[in-house]
Amino acid sequence: MAAADSFGGDKYRSHLAGDGEKNTVWRHGAPPTFDTVNSLFEAERTQEWPAGSLEETVQNAIKTWEMELSHKARIEDFKSVSPGRFRFSVNGGRPLTGEETLAVGSYNALLASPILPGAGAYDAASETFESSHDLFRAAFPRGFAWEVIRVYSGPPVITFKFRHWGHMDGPYKGHAPTGDKVEFYGVAVLKVHTHSKQIFTTYDQITTATLVKDIYQYIMYVQVDGQLRAEDVEVYYDPGELLGGLLKGPLLVPSAEEDAARQLAERLGEAATVSASGAAPQPQACPFLASGKRGE
Repeated sequence: MAAADSFGGDKYRSHLAGDGEKNTVWRHGAPPTFDTVNSLFEAERTQEWPAGSLEETVQNAIKTWEMELSHKARIEDFKSVSPGRFRFSVNGGRPLTGEETLAVGSYNALLASPILPGAGAYDAASETFESSHDLFRAAFPRGFAWEVIRVYSGPPVITFKFRHWGHMDGPYKGHAPTGDKVEFYGVAVLKVHTHSKQIFTTYDQITTATLVKDIYQYIMYVQVDGQLRAEDVEVYYDPGELLGGLLKGPLLVPSAEEDAARQLAERLGEAATVSASGAAPQPQACPFLASGKRGE
């Protein structure tokens, strides 16, 4: 069943509309729409899972969770996670609580690496929730699509491979758009909410009619939450796959070194022109001496 039919939303995300969301506080004042990114997803996905399959269910559950994390302002309005139990970790790092993840945002949580700032690729410590989302929305104006590639194990502990992609039609941290597809693959482990239930089965006759015993067999079984509410999400991926593609474009604003080299090239070009014409060169101040009165 489509997400829009069951809990309110678009074709792939639940909990966007309906009575369950009448008190929801939306970060931007109203529920978001996903028409643009849905078009990209449908045009370029590599898998089209059957309706009701485990793969489609996992895919829609993660899309719903990402929607809530990006657009709902309060953790108590989340329907895709198990309240008080949710944890999120990336590449074996410290697990974040739901409140911590909501405070920093998904991009800062995914890119909180000590290596990236030194490379000029991304500094999670200097980005806010809002600035990080603005940065990637600008780089991917057609959206940043996501799909499940394969599910390796079923609930309650679901392991799956995913693909995340977009087209760099906008700038990223001063780098010009390339128009190229930027994508990365990863593996995630999703532990979903479960609860136990006890069944009593009575066997009052075993082998003979004269032997009467009451034998109670206690069968404990796990019943998986039908909404796949997340308790724990672990993501493993290489940030270089994503950021390498975003840094390919030339710098729109040149660095100080590049600017100095450009000015030097211009001066050398002017000197060559003057020399060829035989005209007297115009005197210029030496750039290596401080301006003002020189010492004796």
